[in-house]
Amino acid sequence: MEIKKVYEDKRGYIQVIENFPKEGEEYVVLEIKKGAARGGCYHLKDEYYAVISGKLEYMEGPIGGPYNKSLLATGNGGTNKANFSHAFIALEDSIIAEWGLTLPEKTLDIKDSKLLRIVNKMNKKL
Repeated sequence: MEIKKVYEDKRGYIQVIENFPKEGEEYVVLEIKKGAARGGCYHLKDEYYAVISGKLEYMEGPIGGPYNKSLLATGNGGTNKANFSHAFIALEDSIIAEWGLTLPEKTLDIKDSKLLRIVNKMNKKL
């Protein structure tokens, strides 16, 4: 098993373990720095997440909104539902794991323009 850092910027890093937990799937570890946001996308099938450390605001809802907000902390987890937009906003430095999608499904990275504007606005403050 190999962990690859595939991206890093002021928001934090993204690491990937390919073919885990199943052949053809990937396990993603996201670091999100305090005040940064990631997401603004949706997928065509369910994706799962778990907060490894930190505190975040989680936003999810139908494409174009309205979006529900909830607080997540270390040990919390859930499902990014198929065809529902989602985003994470770090209230403190945080690490999240995501899994359940194949690499081609993940790289589609279909954006919800309304939620993406919220994410981008948060990241401009960094």
